[in-house]
Amino acid sequence: MGGTYLVLLLMASFCLWTSADVTLTQTRFKAAVYGHRVIPPPPGIVSRADAVRYMRRNLHVFATQAAEAKAQGADILVFPEDGIYGTQFTRESVYNFLEQIPKPLASAWSPCGDPSLHQNTEVLHDLSCIARNNSLYLVANMGDKQPCNVRTDPKCPKDGRYQYNTNVAFDPNGTLVARYHKYHLFFEEQFDTPNAEVVYFDTPFGRFGLMVCFDVLFSEPGLSIVLKHHIANIVFPTAWMDALPLLSAVGFHSSFARALGVNFLAANFHAPERRMHGSGVYSPDGMKTFYYGSSAESPPELLVAELDTLSEPKPNINISAYDSYQKLLEPNCLGFKNDDVVKLSSEEFISELFHDMFTFRQLQGGSGRLRVCQNSICCNLNFSLDGDRPGSDLFAFGAFDGLHTYEGQYYFQICALVKCADVTDRKTCGTVTDTSTTKFVNISITAEMSTPFIYPQLVLSDGKGELLLANSTTWGFKDATLWTNNQPEGAILSAALFGRYYQRDNCPSEGPNIFISYLQTVFSLISAAVAAYIFPIF
Repeated sequence: MGGTYLVLLLMASFCLWTSADVTLTQTRFKAAVYGHRVIPPPPGIVSRADAVRYMRRNLHVFATQAAEAKAQGADILVFPEDGIYGTQFTRESVYNFLEQIPKPLASAWSPCGDPSLHQNTEVLHDLSCIARNNSLYLVANMGDKQPCNVRTDPKCPKDGRYQYNTNVAFDPNGTLVARYHKYHLFFEEQFDTPNAEVVYFDTPFGRFGLMVCFDVLFSEPGLSIVLKHHIANIVFPTAWMDALPLLSAVGFHSSFARALGVNFLAANFHAPERRMHGSGVYSPDGMKTFYYGSSAESPPELLVAELDTLSEPKPNINISAYDSYQKLLEPNCLGFKNDDVVKLSSEEFISELFHDMFTFRQLQGGSGRLRVCQNSICCNLNFSLDGDRPGSDLFAFGAFDGLHTYEGQYYFQICALVKCADVTDRKTCGTVTDTSTTKFVNISITAEMSTPFIYPQLVLSDGKGELLLANSTTWGFKDATLWTNNQPEGAILSAALFGRYYQRDNCPSEGPNIFISYLQTVFSLISAAVAAYIFPIF
């Protein structure tokens, strides 16, 4: 599911970076995100009038939160994906919740100021008025419908319209300034896949690119926004379902900001009972504020944080060897074989982590050094535990290098320190767990990987089921190394260098055959035991 790369615009030079032509008048700004708990409509098909009535129940909450955000000095506010109407739709049942959203660049239009210019745009009108009434930039997610001709457009759906999962942005005057169609859909049969595009809008405090949820796992549009168009701020409505240990919303979204050196405003759909929660405001230096809220009773929260204005990204990854954006993402399946077999040493074991088979080594003692390799990557760990509070948890350090094919297809190269779910069972190293009691004095993880796209995360536990993010002053990351400067304030749940080898997303392979290696190891041990029994050595 790598997708088609964008048709890249002509570059002024052969350098990787291009300048964003935007006038900055603020050196700092306040960003707000709200992880809304949607008030859903009833199931089934409803009339347009009823659809508007149901959506306005959520828009009323948006208006209240926008007023509070403005009271706290916010310059920009982001609401979550599907936050206006929810997620449970078919193509037919979502139709009356959609509006035909005009292209912003065609003409300057404020739906609040001129509601009659485009018919049946009540949601656009309300969002525009929320932005204007509170004098802030506003980003929300809604549904777009665009007519097409089945006779002249070979891609036109048989019902004669495209339906898109869409971000819209408004300026403080209520003018519609951006419309972005989600490119990587996640089992959303109600929507169509659009042509790839990079969409952004300008503010006095920087240029902002738009993405939605699943987009962040792929090269487009995220890398194009940051590396091709040199945009240092991203607004990110999402309906992200936590996939611990390495794909929690707060862990992965903060790692994207840290690696690529951008401000990242993530507003997540709040439904903890469905594992959908975790919003935050993140910077190149780490998290500024976040809210996990995993308990079923946890309310949604408005988060506001101050950020530095960025005129360009400040990547913490090493991409200096690439002289163009095209070369950076050139497909590369060379040297990858279907029959690769991972050999295990006597100290290594395999365990499943999010449907991928990792090679692990168990941590032993209060300090040590571990090295684990799989396929073409190697991972190195130095660690020491707090002697006063070592905890009683089982930890393992692992490596994975292969094509992930669960709920999509993307190539991972990962080094990960994880707390195992059951202290007595190494097979649970990689299983979901949200509590840890182990304090580390320091850790250092270095990855030897083929990809430069390495996303670092350091996730802590409060011991009660809530995740914490390490304060940006307690840890650092550069190129392919993560380290702690000071002892993290909480118990470590996981620490990882999450590599994305985008160039191999479409390689025709299932990755290294660890299971076969595992069976071979078991068979060898059994054979040795049988041989020793039948032919004892004196």
